[in-house]
Amino acid sequence: MGKDMEVMIEGEFPLAATLTIPEGSNEKYPLVVMVHGSGPTDRDSNAKGMPMNIFKQLSDLVVAEGFASIRYDKRGIGASKGDFYEMGVHDLINDAQAVVEFAKQHPNIDSENVILLGHSEGSIIAPFVNEKTPVDGMILLAGTAEPLADTMTWQREEIIKDVKSVKGFQGWIIRLLKVDQKITKMNEDLIQALLGTDAPIIKYKGKKINAKWNREHIHFDVSKPLQNVTGPVLAITGTKDVNVKVSDLEKIKRLVQGECETHIIQDMTHMLRKTDVEYSFSKIMNNNKKSLKQPIDSELKEIMIAWLRNWKNRQVKTEDTETLVK
Repeated sequence: MGKDMEVMIEGEFPLAATLTIPEGSNEKYPLVVMVHGSGPTDRDSNAKGMPMNIFKQLSDLVVAEGFASIRYDKRGIGASKGDFYEMGVHDLINDAQAVVEFAKQHPNIDSENVILLGHSEGSIIAPFVNEKTPVDGMILLAGTAEPLADTMTWQREEIIKDVKSVKGFQGWIIRLLKVDQKITKMNEDLIQALLGTDAPIIKYKGKKINAKWNREHIHFDVSKPLQNVTGPVLAITGTKDVNVKVSDLEKIKRLVQGECETHIIQDMTHMLRKTDVEYSFSKIMNNNKKSLKQPIDSELKEIMIAWLRNWKNRQVKTEDTETLVK
């Protein structure tokens, strides 16, 4: 399907990546750069115990459509150097920027035809990268249009709402133990611990926490760099995504300056798979790992294929126009 090339990208720390070129002549190809969601994920978007494999599947899709792809191990993950837990949002942006700049210099890449594809947190990182090294378009999967801290507040409210909705004896126990109040108190304690130090890493209740990343996200509002996105955008979220708000699709559409195509996929979760589990934060989160046995959603793939083909048609028309002008 494509020719894989293992490359090492010189950012602040060396980043290991796979550049995949479509089979064929040694021409220059348009490129899709894949930017991860949160967590210790590798180039295929796999983490320990959570093999999402999203970027491997999407790479196969874009390469089949005549696009090159590049996907990389996060800093400190897989074959990339550095320490994942010491990394902040600035570092994530800088690493993605280094990947874009490397790819633009590659002899098989058309540097004026580069698309950033972000999943989850990658949809926050991509617009900030575009401010530093402009790209030509974006695909935002399960994205948001607000600071991550606001989205996480909304997530906690959904968890508490979920907890309060439990009926019967289990619900009585939950109310007796005041579980909703304990969730709020635990979050307040964690925020105090994060803000009470400049250390990149803290231990909280015996668990290693990336404090720098959490603190920095308070200051990153993706709605601002979205306003500087002038190329075509494809934004897709599922109705059973309990990690982000489906309503943010309309905000993204209003904010970006370029043509923006949005899609809401019925029953699709943050894992980009469909589920028949009812909309409930806990039930969907508990089902996520099981859902990974299935490939990513076919409707999502169809939408992406149509958008990529339209992209290529647009480029052909532009080239024809330029030829006529000459």
